[in-house]
Amino acid sequence: MTQPARTSVRGHADFRRLWSGSAVSQLGSAVGMVALPVVAVTVLEASAFEVALLSALTAVTTALLAFPLGRHVEFRRKRPVMIAADVARCACLAGVPIAAWLGVLTFAQLCVVAVVNATCQIAFSAAAQAHLKALVSPERLIDANSRLESTRWLSISVGPSAAGALIGLLSAVGSLVVDAASFLVSALAIRRLRAPEPDPPARAPRSSRRAELFGGWAFARGHSALRPMLISWVAFAGASSMGASVSAVFYLRDLHFEAWQYGLLMGVPSLGGFIGARLAPRLAARLGPLRALWWASMLRGPWYFLIPAAMPGPAGLLMCGFGFGMVLLFAGTANSTMTSYRQLQTPDDLLARVATLWSFATTVTQPLFILLGGLVATWAGTRASLFAAAALMCAAGLLLPRAPSRAGST
Repeated sequence: MTQPARTSVRGHADFRRLWSGSAVSQLGSAVGMVALPVVAVTVLEASAFEVALLSALTAVTTALLAFPLGRHVEFRRKRPVMIAADVARCACLAGVPIAAWLGVLTFAQLCVVAVVNATCQIAFSAAAQAHLKALVSPERLIDANSRLESTRWLSISVGPSAAGALIGLLSAVGSLVVDAASFLVSALAIRRLRAPEPDPPARAPRSSRRAELFGGWAFARGHSALRPMLISWVAFAGASSMGASVSAVFYLRDLHFEAWQYGLLMGVPSLGGFIGARLAPRLAARLGPLRALWWASMLRGPWYFLIPAAMPGPAGLLMCGFGFGMVLLFAGTANSTMTSYRQLQTPDDLLARVATLWSFATTVTQPLFILLGGLVATWAGTRASLFAAAALMCAAGLLLPRAPSRAGST
């Protein structure tokens, strides 16, 4: 079915520039996520604790800076923020191979890179989500988000394999040059946007610093739809983290899959997220945004039960891959629809702060769910932990408000 022209961003030159830059930087980031720990281990001979610290720094940075950065970005022009974030990431990543080639690379520098990357990612994401609403008309927003979401899933699917190939071809240090270059491409793409950027929102008169910091939280808490959406989002993301924390042990030890089979299960099902994101505009047009979100959220969880129900052998491999792929298909639809609805419901002077609230809530609670997954696996086994994760995914859909009728779904 062909979408009506007014709901599609096809032919929107500025969005195409933004999308292409975003796609390149997302693929580069997927490479960097693999390459940076490899550099720590192979070049600096980092310990297991130090490698874990690199990952933890991202969560700590998000927890500490999400609200201050949301406030900072909110009242500024968004394109300069996005360009500055890209240039900063390019510079800090490019510094790693330069330092390595000069023989002065240290673990402290990698920690700085991790913190700078996390900080810039928060600022860029907040600015980009706020700016997208100004760049495209409201009726085109869900199609724009579906395209951005689809490239994110594609980078998740292709990125690790591309990282492995680049590391083999260029070395881990050399592959970071590709990651750095991807952010430069993104900055240049944003620089080429031609439509004038609207003035940033004005600060409310006599607004306190505290009110500005927590404005996104206060708005979402008082919104009848966004509040349960945030809780549902955190629950599903937590369930995903809970399952992911024990899936490697389940696949490799309990089901006796080979390493290459495990790699396939980590990459190929992400194509389901790509397909689901691309289906979001059609489903929203047919059902209405809230009904599309509700149905996608209700249908994603049950498929995860196929994973802990699987047994060793080829049939089990197909069962796990199909189940995970279907989870991600409906998750891709739900993510695109929820992001678009959130942007449309949020006033322009709160967009960046509400966006950082979503990042903060997910990042802060994620370690708790990972710990829960490990505890359940230790007490009752990995299969039980995965069943619990599947049940939580289903519960996440139930946390959403009941979908309205088609006529009332706006």
